Amino acid sequence: MRKIFIAFRTFSSLVRRYWRFISNSLWLISDRLLASLIGLLVVAVVARYLGPSEFGLLSYTFSTALLFAVVGQLGLDGLVIREIVNRPDDVPRVLGTVFVLKFSGHLLGAAGLVVYALSIGVHSTERAMLFLAAAFIPLASLSGFFGLWFHSRVQARYSAISSSISALLVGLGKLGLVWSGAAVMAFAAANVVQVLIAAMLSFRFYKRQKGPPLSAWRFSPALAKVLLSESWMLFLGSIFAIVYLKIDMIMLRWLAGPAEVGTYAVAATLSEAAYFVPAALVASVFPKLIESAKTDQDLFGRQLQTVFDVLWLAGLGMIATMFLLGGPLIRLLFGAQYDASIPVLLVHVLSAPFLFMRIAFTRWTIIGGGATFFMLTEGLGALTNVAFNFLLIPHYGSIGAALATLVSYATATYLALAIPRRTRPIFVMMSRSAFMPWRAPKDFFNYVRRSAHA
Repeated sequence: MRKIFIAFRTFSSLVRRYWRFISNSLWLISDRLLASLIGLLVVAVVARYLGPSEFGLLSYTFSTALLFAVVGQLGLDGLVIREIVNRPDDVPRVLGTVFVLKFSGHLLGAAGLVVYALSIGVHSTERAMLFLAAAFIPLASLSGFFGLWFHSRVQARYSAISSSISALLVGLGKLGLVWSGAAVMAFAAANVVQVLIAAMLSFRFYKRQKGPPLSAWRFSPALAKVLLSESWMLFLGSIFAIVYLKIDMIMLRWLAGPAEVGTYAVAATLSEAAYFVPAALVASVFPKLIESAKTDQDLFGRQLQTVFDVLWLAGLGMIATMFLLGGPLIRLLFGAQYDASIPVLLVHVLSAPFLFMRIAFTRWTIIGGGATFFMLTEGLGALTNVAFNFLLIPHYGSIGAALATLVSYATATYLALAIPRRTRPIFVMMSRSAFMPWRAPKDFFNYVRRSAHA
């Protein structure tokens, strides 16, 4: 009984000490869980209504937009959070500088998508959808930018609420479009309206939380030079990352046709349904990891190992869930016309543990100055994915694309880290998580006990 009391007191002490981070994680997960469930139901209704070909065309259009939108990332997202945490008295200059850099990049990406739409020989409907997707890019940039400020203050619930409300409102609108028999173009326009609403809500929350007024923001060429000099490798890595995240649908469009894109998109939607959970957890503990890295490397290593343990177990849970429920869910939500998505899902979901751990590895590269390794591994993953897509899609269609995704994530996230000496400790951490998952609960409890008595 005494041991139970001590364990409870230890746990409650840790909860009180880190309540800010715990509550932030819970807000993100619960809020995004609601948004994810609503989004999944809306996608199911829209996919049933449009059918594989038109749903595939819609998915391809916005995958292409995300590919062009990477120009505005500039590798700055993690650096923004770090700079705001480390420079609390210089936030207006940081915000103003990064906003100019990122928004200019997103405008350039939108212009590039317009040029792409004009240069390819496609039907006028597809070209018009690409034009709408170009408008999507800078609007999504605005919403995401204010989200970075919330993350730096461990207030990510406000960006999550903004995205959830916009998803709910536009989701209801899409159901109305289905009821009224609208064309596929209307659903593309609805996606643009969704990011517009999210941007407006994010800005409203930013003002309510007394963020530095826009009039105080100022662009600093000197700071821009410093940030770009540090982020260019992360930027190249971001390009490679989005290539092997979204290139599958684009290559399927040109090598196999829109119907195969629709089949793949349904499988990817279910496979990625819970990806927000590891992203939310890592985003919430990121400021704490930054502090530990500056003050106690041993503590930082233990924290990072615990993060890898939790992410790997979450990935295994995702695989088990989809193997048990994936087929019935596809038939229930999307209908028999998407039965071909079932084997694609069972292959695609095998990538989950590697993708989950990749999120933590990316944060390590920001904290530990490992941008070179991030860029090289992302480049290797992108090349592997493109090569296997070219090899497998003509013969196996969407299943080939899922296999290419699995191989690329396993290569870039895990196998490649065994080669450089600098990343070998991360490879060892991941190996512990992968091959000794039974030690994770014990290590987590020990970490809780140490933290509570620190």
